[in-house]
Amino acid sequence: MIALVITSFLAAQPLIATGNDLGVWFVRDNAPGTIGSSHELCYQIEKDKYQVVLPLAKRPIALAVQEQTLWFVGASDPPILYRARLVKNQTTGAFSTVPQGRAIKPISVPGTIKDLVFLDDDPILVVEHEGVQCYNIDGSARTSKLQGDGSHISVRGSSLIATSRSGNNTTLHTFNGEVWEPIGNFEVDGNIQTLMVHDGWPILITTNDNEVEIIGLQQDEVVKIAAFQILSGRWAIISGGGLHAIGVERNGTTTAFNIGWPSGKTSDPIELGEQYGSVKVVELLVMIVTTGIFIMMMISILRRKSKLSQNNKKN
Repeated sequence: MIALVITSFLAAQPLIATGNDLGVWFVRDNAPGTIGSSHELCYQIEKDKYQVVLPLAKRPIALAVQEQTLWFVGASDPPILYRARLVKNQTTGAFSTVPQGRAIKPISVPGTIKDLVFLDDDPILVVEHEGVQCYNIDGSARTSKLQGDGSHISVRGSSLIATSRSGNNTTLHTFNGEVWEPIGNFEVDGNIQTLMVHDGWPILITTNDNEVEIIGLQQDEVVKIAAFQILSGRWAIISGGGLHAIGVERNGTTTAFNIGWPSGKTSDPIELGEQYGSVKVVELLVMIVTTGIFIMMMISILRRKSKLSQNNKKN
């Protein structure tokens, strides 16, 4: 019963993930009792492998990638915005971060940070408080508040778009610089988990019982693109060089599959394994030399202690 409750709770919690044309990044939980960090920021390096980019003590609140820079909001009080530049290894294709997550500034906004998006290269915080509203990272309001429960905000081109709900009626809005302007109404079943944009389409990720549906919005029409069983653990649908689904279970098991666009055809789920970074010759040499020096120092210290002990006995 307890396991069922934990599984249901995790399934309701979104996986912190992001993507662009360079690939997909996600935050993976390590199995309880694992030595090392509790969480890891990972890059899906191949269809069946991931690589740890950055170990994390706490799961971030939000994560976004802009070109070759990762941005994330740390779960502290107050929340802190971090930035890490991505550098690609031309031999292996793997990414590393330089520096290892630099703190930019603490964030002070009136509400709960739900997401981090980019508009014209500017990082924008999506904040929930009696509705949703966008803020600049200096804490100033970027948009007016969109009232309603379960609203979501995303970016299409150079515009902010959002959804609001009343029953099964979902309204799509765009921000015109002053207010949120309705541009379409749609009948949508289930619970809306995410609003995203792929290939210029506003996309809704919804859940109904144990099923995930990917729905496209065009004019006043709802286009059902794909449907499949909810992934185990925390999960997310990501737009990054295609559509991808990733799920991370409490024990660390990570599963992923691709979703064809616009066919909606899903590939077979694959359990991802960790690809460990290779150690360069220079790094290996430095490790050997420093280890040798450390051992020699310890031997020298022990010998000195032994001589001092013998001299004290004689005296």
